[in-house]
Amino acid sequence: MLDQSYLLRGIDALSRAHEFNYFADGHRGGAIVSAYYFCREEKVEPAAQEIIAALIDEHWADTPLCAPFAKEVVDPTGTERIVAHVERSLDALRQVGHNVILSTLALKAFAEIPEALTPGRVDGICSMIDSFTVMDAVELRVDADVPDLSSPQVFAEFSLRELLACARSFDGRGQGWSGHLLTYARALIDLRQLGYNELATRAEYAFKLYINRIRMGPLETDKVYAEHPVKEQLPHEAVYWQARRQDSLSLGHLFKYPYGFYGLVRAAQDESLVRECWREVYRIF
Repeated sequence: MLDQSYLLRGIDALSRAHEFNYFADGHRGGAIVSAYYFCREEKVEPAAQEIIAALIDEHWADTPLCAPFAKEVVDPTGTERIVAHVERSLDALRQVGHNVILSTLALKAFAEIPEALTPGRVDGICSMIDSFTVMDAVELRVDADVPDLSSPQVFAEFSLRELLACARSFDGRGQGWSGHLLTYARALIDLRQLGYNELATRAEYAFKLYINRIRMGPLETDKVYAEHPVKEQLPHEAVYWQARRQDSLSLGHLFKYPYGFYGLVRAAQDESLVRECWREVYRIF
């Protein structure tokens, strides 16, 4: 089972990612935090949780990335400093939105373990946020038909419709854009649930640029990938993780994508849309 020690490992990994590889190791820290909340918030079978915990133990828990931070007093301005660095990064789409995705996971984790909000960790999170670069390979704009996204239900249903279109559009070209749509959208919902309504509203601009990019479909430079086969097993089931036990964890998308998807499905109320998404989400999982 994933107890709070895993959440702390995820925080430490996020806080130290900039010392190694801010992008790849930031993913890994975010994956641990996502795995913890996925198991806590969804109806994940106990045997599935055991496998998830074992995978984290085997691949990441004892690496320098997850090493404990030195004991320090709590930084009373910690969350404000993190928010300020996120705010400064919201003028453009930065590396598929990871400046928002990973910082939101950190804020959620710190809200649960406030004693972990120490100067060293906060400095590390801020350094990671500042590292994300602008995506400017193609010109992006805000599409006129994107609705007001302040309602979690409207936002979740809009994102799930875009997920279906994106996954179909990128068939055979990899599902990174559709998968990160899940984590990006979930981050904006999480920000509102954590009480950062103004930050979530400001973050919507770059999210809308992301929507514009995925609507363009694959570019000539996008690689060709074999699609996932159709399967009925899902990440809340032990049988799913038994089948994936030997797969590489890589950047940890196999934890982050379910966290995003299940959260969006819970926020949505369009039953027909949700059923359609469950039928096709094998593409991402």
